[in-house]
Amino acid sequence: MNKLLTRLMSVAALVCVAGTAVAAQYPPGPGGLFTDTLSVVNVQNSAAVPFVAVLDTVYGTGGVITGFDAKSSGYAFYMQISNGAQFGGVDVFTGSYNKQGAPYNLSLGDSVIVYGRKQEFQGETELEGYDGVQGTDDMIVRRISTGNALPPFYIGSTTLLRETPTNTNGEAYECMLVRINQSGAGTLKVARTVGLGTNAFILVDSAAPSDSVFIDGNTPATYAAPALGTPVTFVQGILNQRTRGYRIQLRDGNDILSATPPNVIDAYPIADNIIRVVFDRDVTSATATDINNYSLGSFGSVDAAALAGTGAADITVTNGLPHGVNETVTVNGVAGLGNNIAMTSGQSRTFINGVLSVAEIQAANPDSLARVAGCIDMSRFAGGNGQTSQGAGGTRATVVGVMTAKFTPSNYLADEAGGLRSGLQVFAPPMPMILGRKYMVVGAVQEFYGETEFNFVTAAFDLGVASAPAPAQPLLAVYDHGGCDATGLVEDAEDYEGVLMRVNYGKVILAQGLLVPPTNGFHISNIAGTDTIFVSNFNSALGANPITPPAMGTTVQVTGILGFSTSFRIMPRSWSDIIDLGVGAGVEGSIRQVSFSVAQNPSVRPRLVFALPQASDVELGVYDVTGRQIVSLEKGHFPAGEYSRAWDGRTSAGTKTGPACTSIASSAARSTRPARSSSSK
Repeated sequence: MNKLLTRLMSVAALVCVAGTAVAAQYPPGPGGLFTDTLSVVNVQNSAAVPFVAVLDTVYGTGGVITGFDAKSSGYAFYMQISNGAQFGGVDVFTGSYNKQGAPYNLSLGDSVIVYGRKQEFQGETELEGYDGVQGTDDMIVRRISTGNALPPFYIGSTTLLRETPTNTNGEAYECMLVRINQSGAGTLKVARTVGLGTNAFILVDSAAPSDSVFIDGNTPATYAAPALGTPVTFVQGILNQRTRGYRIQLRDGNDILSATPPNVIDAYPIADNIIRVVFDRDVTSATATDINNYSLGSFGSVDAAALAGTGAADITVTNGLPHGVNETVTVNGVAGLGNNIAMTSGQSRTFINGVLSVAEIQAANPDSLARVAGCIDMSRFAGGNGQTSQGAGGTRATVVGVMTAKFTPSNYLADEAGGLRSGLQVFAPPMPMILGRKYMVVGAVQEFYGETEFNFVTAAFDLGVASAPAPAQPLLAVYDHGGCDATGLVEDAEDYEGVLMRVNYGKVILAQGLLVPPTNGFHISNIAGTDTIFVSNFNSALGANPITPPAMGTTVQVTGILGFSTSFRIMPRSWSDIIDLGVGAGVEGSIRQVSFSVAQNPSVRPRLVFALPQASDVELGVYDVTGRQIVSLEKGHFPAGEYSRAWDGRTSAGTKTGPACTSIASSAARSTRPARSSSSK
């Protein structure tokens, strides 16, 4: 069970018992005796006066940042008072918000003041946001200064820092910087690597009777467990407590010195011809920039290599591969900076070639569409068995897009050009994403309860301000069609999954078959009442549930992301995405003039949108530059209202048109022979 989920369960349990006692606020504390801000010691040490209880609020306690947990299972940072005194460290849990990323940009050595509420998680003391909800950024962190020296390490032994939960000495140094040095030549060694979880191992001191020290190389670092018997010169990090006991958390591979070479922990494209290779520790410049230490599975060439920081290298390649196929990089001969020990065997990482667009990721997998057991619309990059990939991400990939919506921890990216298949959910990126900015994100694709999402995110890069596409506006019937189109020719809801869209005239209704309105949203239909869709209060974007929907029968304009959870639904980003148009809007008299537009022009699959102020005979066609009609899309009598029709770029004979025609060089929607004039009674 991941940290974020267990934390949500813990918060729920705490909320249930919160009414049994009144939480105190410091300052002034009980009786108004404590008029100043507190030390971290007052939060950690039960013998301190005052001692902050669980769920008490602390309006200001300070320390120096000593480490970050920048993994999306639950973001946090650690801070410690500068003198290294016992009970001087605390975990500051920030949930869905990585304070190391933009716009906060906190760093090691920053002196900060934190305002929040005390919690206990598996025995470890934490400060969290006031409401205990992971999706709200109510943890206040005020930076005082930068570039401060880190507090001194507590130097302990395998006995003083043993794993057992009864270790009282461990409690005194919880959340603080600690270190164990070898007591003789090679006396610290790896004694166990199995049954401990990912990237975890046990150290013992072979020179004397020794207790076991648990080393965590998974959170916040990614550091593979060395082989059994590997000697260790020193290990250091942040002492952490969990249910099974105490452990030293490695902040990165530089927190341990052993007779081992560096490991490759990630590799991914950051441009179509540049691959970033990430190591578990700092590496030497000479070996990391030697192009002979890299090779490609495609047998393409490695043309250049440059350090990216101190623990990664960017290699420029020529491989001749198209977007979307697998590529592999193999690394050998790179040496660690701390011990100058070089890799003696190759380590490989496979990824999807190229920086992908959202549409490339969202495109339906032809194999899943053609399944004999049933058509399934899912990304070809998703992991799993071809039916669902829930919980199983696909191959590492990089995607780029513009931020269009945020429902923490879910974010939505779109291709700048918009169009079909142009929206994508990005789950728990390692930086806060800002609307209207362009991002490059590294992760993997999975199908989560039927919605394609980009998850398992390891890196994100802010590429600056960009133009987001306008909301798509197909007919409600398109959104209402959630089936799987095996032919790929029918425009349906799957084509708009994750896309910012708009319904201009939706009538608030009680959907057929529902006895009561849903508590987290409402249903709308088109004016004719033939098609419906659910408007969902996703992640309480509209405030606390249950929400008060617009009155029954009211016409509304609704903008939001088209999401999926058992069915398609519109997810407004805020109340400003719902505009009350009153009763009767969208029917005859509410539209003042005929209008016509083409969405995505030029395009191979454009959408033609038109509006009628009164009931009319309509002929909608596409014409070439000579004025000759090449296809008729609609011909008939239409009530007043807004309409849209898609065109697949083919003539009436089924022939695919050329670029001149697909740019809609000449299109027309003619309103003829009105049923009655505007002056008729």
